[in-house]
Amino acid sequence: MKKTTMGWSVLLMGSILLGLSGCGGEGRGKFLKETSSDYNLSETARRYAEALAPKNYHLLRVIDHEATAKKLSFYLKPTLTLEIDNPKIRVKLLDCNPTMAVDLPLRVGVYNELNGSTRLVYTNPEYWSLKHNIRDKTCIQLINLTARDLDEATDAIHKSAK
Repeated sequence: MKKTTMGWSVLLMGSILLGLSGCGGEGRGKFLKETSSDYNLSETARRYAEALAPKNYHLLRVIDHEATAKKLSFYLKPTLTLEIDNPKIRVKLLDCNPTMAVDLPLRVGVYNELNGSTRLVYTNPEYWSLKHNIRDKTCIQLINLTARDLDEATDAIHKSAK
């Protein structure tokens, strides 16, 4: 009898954890911000990085996953990871909680769908307060600032209305 109860408990906990983990379409919307771009892969990456530059964010590195896959004789849709850093914000966030090191520098994914459309995705910074147990008001303000900066840069990958 205990084994059955325990089995249901494990199944229930697994379902809850899966729902919280952001797996699947709806759940990930809470943890990831994703949008389409009006530009191709390289232009999307360039515009996004350039939009963040006036706010002291620097493009550290671009990882071309498709090129790596080709070297390994694998097929992969065009996919880039942009590593972006604002040293002043990074240092302050690490002071809030050193576990922030797993999320900094910022990583932004840019990829093509099979239909050719380009997408941009990044972790919603507002999730960091939960993930890293950050409750300090000043730290929350830094997280909100980062979220606003990334959201504003997203506008740069959409053609302006004429």
